[in-house]
Amino acid sequence: MLSEIPQLITPRLLLRAIYQSDAQLVHRNLCDSQTVLYSNAAESPSLEKVEQMIEKWEQDFKKQQGIRWGITIKRENAVIGSCGYKKFNKKHKRAEIGYEIFANYRRQGFISEALNSIFQFGFEIMGLNRIEATVDCDNFASISLLQKLGFIEEEILQEYDNHNQRFIDLKLFSLLRKAN
Repeated sequence: MLSEIPQLITPRLLLRAIYQSDAQLVHRNLCDSQTVLYSNAAESPSLEKVEQMIEKWEQDFKKQQGIRWGITIKRENAVIGSCGYKKFNKKHKRAEIGYEIFANYRRQGFISEALNSIFQFGFEIMGLNRIEATVDCDNFASISLLQKLGFIEEEILQEYDNHNQRFIDLKLFSLLRKAN
């Protein structure tokens, strides 16, 4: 069992624990209209909600139920997004990923770079056999990203989430250890 969230280093990024001192930046990102559009939140969260979310991420890590990294550019300590695992199922060796990044850092390969790093960590350190992602069927950018990263679309989960008082369909994707 890990006692603290490990830092992951990629050619351009440092993935690290998210702290309460990062709450303002995380809040700014989670209030972005595109981020809110495809999140499971009905609206932009308050700063207090973001602080609670960071606390939940810390507790999930302590309970070995998830792990969330802040994405930072090397030599800059500011969080530009986050990514990680939730719904970690130790027995079945699977977890679901989640990710988001500030609008001005999108389409520059930062999320791909960060996700590839956490996939390696998931398969090699966490012992995962399966990594899952659920994506709003209208989130074409995220669907394209997952396909580019080798995920396979398995099915459509009909009316799976209730978002802004309407049920939405989600696509279920998976990446298996044997595929890597």
